[in-house]
Amino acid sequence: MRCYIGRTGDGFELDPERILALDFGEHRFAVPLDSDNSRGPESAHPIRVGEDGRTSPRGGFRIW
Repeated sequence: MRCYIGRTGDGFELDPERILALDFGEHRFAVPLDSDNSRGPESAHPIRVGEDGRTSPRGGFRIW
């Protein structure tokens, strides 16, 4: 996944009770969010980034 750091995704799917999926062209990274498949208190920690590539002060972040 490190090769995707700094790249812009093509889309995403979010169902807070089931899945967070990030799309990058022909690749998709899916993170299960349901309690049966989660192995700890946090499954994903996305951070919004502004157009300048820096963390957005208004975007904040969310933890599932």
